[in-house]
Amino acid sequence: MYRDDVSKLVCIPGFYVTETTFSELGHKVPTVHIYLNRDIPQYCCSGCGQYYFTYYDAHKLQVRDLPYGKWKKSYLVFNKVRVQCNTCGVKIEKLDWLPLWSRLTKRFEEEVARECRLLQSIRDVAKRCHLDWKTVKEIDKTYLAAELNPPDFSGVTCLAVDEFAIKKHHKYGTVISEAARCRVLWVEKNRTQRALERFYRRLGKKGCRQIEAVAMDMWESYQRATRKYCPQADIVYDQFHILQNYSKVINKVRNEEYRKARKESDATVFKGTKYLLLARRANIRGKKRARLDELLKANQFLSTLYILKEDLSHLWDYRYEKVAQKWFDDWYQKAMSSGIDALQKFAESLAGHLDGILAHCRYPINTSFLEGMNNKIKVLKRVAFGFNDEEYFFLKIRGLFMGK
Repeated sequence: MYRDDVSKLVCIPGFYVTETTFSELGHKVPTVHIYLNRDIPQYCCSGCGQYYFTYYDAHKLQVRDLPYGKWKKSYLVFNKVRVQCNTCGVKIEKLDWLPLWSRLTKRFEEEVARECRLLQSIRDVAKRCHLDWKTVKEIDKTYLAAELNPPDFSGVTCLAVDEFAIKKHHKYGTVISEAARCRVLWVEKNRTQRALERFYRRLGKKGCRQIEAVAMDMWESYQRATRKYCPQADIVYDQFHILQNYSKVINKVRNEEYRKARKESDATVFKGTKYLLLARRANIRGKKRARLDELLKANQFLSTLYILKEDLSHLWDYRYEKVAQKWFDDWYQKAMSSGIDALQKFAESLAGHLDGILAHCRYPINTSFLEGMNNKIKVLKRVAFGFNDEEYFFLKIRGLFMGK
């Protein structure tokens, strides 16, 4: 009766428990060894899957299993055999619960892989599971590759493309996502035209023909790759990056006006106002609002820049292209008559890319969710203290964003 109960607890198909031994008190890691014997003496060839009732030879094998209560390390001990197969010759037997050349049970590997999906370092998982960190990494990498490859590109019609930092010193990658489901489809090294072209070739001619729109910033390399492989797709320039570029205009003009004020009068009104000028007015309250108003009253150029910045964000509220274009024409005239050189150059750049900006009326997609992904990618790198294996890093990114 005891043997049957323990066998049900351990639950290894085709085997029953004959004996258990436990580590003595004071042992560094509480350990249990569970000895197994077969219910029926039959053995499966790992080559062709044929079953035999005799075996060629056997050796005692000890494999790690899931922990049991306080016994943090558990080992299953049994005879692993080789069979003399009529088709394949001498082959090691196949066991459904044990990967062919592994010393860890399949269910234990699956548990380790699940632990790795949480936002934690593999060293923490290795410490908790009492495994070497390299073993944990290989398990995680193997299970991620099995789940994510080959990638599923079916039904993808709208893409979002953005860059992210792999390492310091301008080492970048390209992340390609499905805009509708907020899932990462693929990750490429570098942010070049060739990098995005590699993805499009992987997507295939049929997949490229199905692409209706691609959201991106104004990076020429991404545009050229998209025009080459998906000429029918609309390029949608992202609101976030356009407003981010406008922020650079504000910073440039503010620095110029600050230098002038230092020469001509007191410049204290400029100090500590950099981020106030970049923030939306609705998010500024109290003393900070008063400081911002003081600066805008003191400097006409910054006041004009700030008002036009607030106005520009409303362009993406429109859903009719002609109405949006009329609104932009009015904004453009105000920018060109402002007398601010940096703003005029920015407005001319927007006018040159107007088709891609107004494309949001037809396809209201953007890369804003990718910016959130970039923050998570940064956390992933910090937790792991960086990644030396880029293939594994890219799998971790795809695994982190598998869609809704």
